[in-house]
Amino acid sequence: MTFTVEHPAQVPVFIIAWLLIVKERWDFCPIGRTAGAMIMGVMTVVVQTLGPEEAFEAIEYGTLALLWGMMVLVEYLKDDALFDMFVNSVFVKNKNLTPTRLLWLVSISCGALSALFTNDTMCIALTKTICYVCTQKGFHPGPQMVAIAMSANIGSGATLIGNPQNAIIASISGVPFAKFLAFSVVAAAVCVIINTFALSLWYRDDLQENTAFAAAAKEKMVESGMYGATEGSDESTALLADSSDLDGTSTDEGEGNTICCCGPFTMDTQRGIFRKLLIFTIVGTLAGFLADLDIGWCAAAGGLAAMFLDAVINHKVPDRIFARVNWELLVFFSGLFIVIEGLQHTMIPGQLLDEVEDLMNVESIAGVCAFTAIITVGCNIFNNVPLVLLVGLASSYDDGEGVEKQFMETIGDPELAWILLAWVATVAGNLTLMGSVANLIVAEEGKNYFEMSFGYYSKFGFPITIVTLYVGVAIICGMWTLVHA
Repeated sequence: MTFTVEHPAQVPVFIIAWLLIVKERWDFCPIGRTAGAMIMGVMTVVVQTLGPEEAFEAIEYGTLALLWGMMVLVEYLKDDALFDMFVNSVFVKNKNLTPTRLLWLVSISCGALSALFTNDTMCIALTKTICYVCTQKGFHPGPQMVAIAMSANIGSGATLIGNPQNAIIASISGVPFAKFLAFSVVAAAVCVIINTFALSLWYRDDLQENTAFAAAAKEKMVESGMYGATEGSDESTALLADSSDLDGTSTDEGEGNTICCCGPFTMDTQRGIFRKLLIFTIVGTLAGFLADLDIGWCAAAGGLAAMFLDAVINHKVPDRIFARVNWELLVFFSGLFIVIEGLQHTMIPGQLLDEVEDLMNVESIAGVCAFTAIITVGCNIFNNVPLVLLVGLASSYDDGEGVEKQFMETIGDPELAWILLAWVATVAGNLTLMGSVANLIVAEEGKNYFEMSFGYYSKFGFPITIVTLYVGVAIICGMWTLVHA
């Protein structure tokens, strides 16, 4: 196998970028992913792989607009405490919770909400609250933390707005939002159920009431001053909430849930009007997606509409929302787009994919299995976002027509290939604790309640992820065959 490498200086640029991406910070150079991606993006221009104009054109602005718009809408949901109201009613004040019932509620809620508001957001919004509820009720938080991480990833695969890699696919694939949803939502729903059922069996010893671990954890939290710490607050903050809060007997009507990250929710008329209009704005944004409007700018319009309504009705400046937007993620993607486009100019990705093009044909059972295996391995080597960019932007030479085509167009029906890529790249993150950012968020957010180790997660995560990966792929391909028969 002979390779032609153009712009060889880009190869070390990509390798350094990859090293900076796979680990958040290296001790000898703790520069982080965001700055690392931007530096390597600049180096792509410095080594003349891309010109300045080509670098700007490499950035997928539709993806950035989609991510920004959804971040803004989510921040308004938090600011208006709608997440708090949901968590209060479903988890905090629920008097009929058992460990297993909580596991199912957590899995289904997290999976469904992740499809709309991204997996990372839901992991941040739920982890500390669920761990707190577990501590109050004497439940082991470990199985619930695993459920949050895995259900968030699986559920986010249902839509093109569920996670960053799907947002990229939305921008570069041209697959209609409604069509993607029709095939992926069934796979996601079935796999969340399978995953939760398997969780209830695997961790059955931990799904008991008043476990020794839970009692010890509660005592430890009280001694450390962390008992009742709120989600989103500093780790040292203590609410000293007692168990009566969970029964709803001591909650002030005007204060709302004191456990969640979003703060008090009020019932004044002006706030109520804004809340209704905010929900209407979100529904309108989702309707725009379903109507096949430009998904990036539709999301951005939704975010800006929420800002306008907040300014007119509540007379608030949007500075607090701008401050909470994850600008680092947007900057990281900008740099990564440039680096990956530079690597495409070396011709290496296209030539490598040419070698497996026939093997990965998604119109045969063997091809689908090979596609799933190769993408899964690739995601755990390169991380899912860079892998999606590498495969999605790669060009392949079509011997029959004598022209270069997008690789995804050469392995069967391109829309099916994109839907499968989104599903596999998303669910593959569940293989190990280090497999996705969502998993790491849950481990970090809940570490004061339970240290979720690599082994505790991965002994369950690895085998069940293989199952859910292929079950989801089988559902998507089966539905595709029925529709296109």
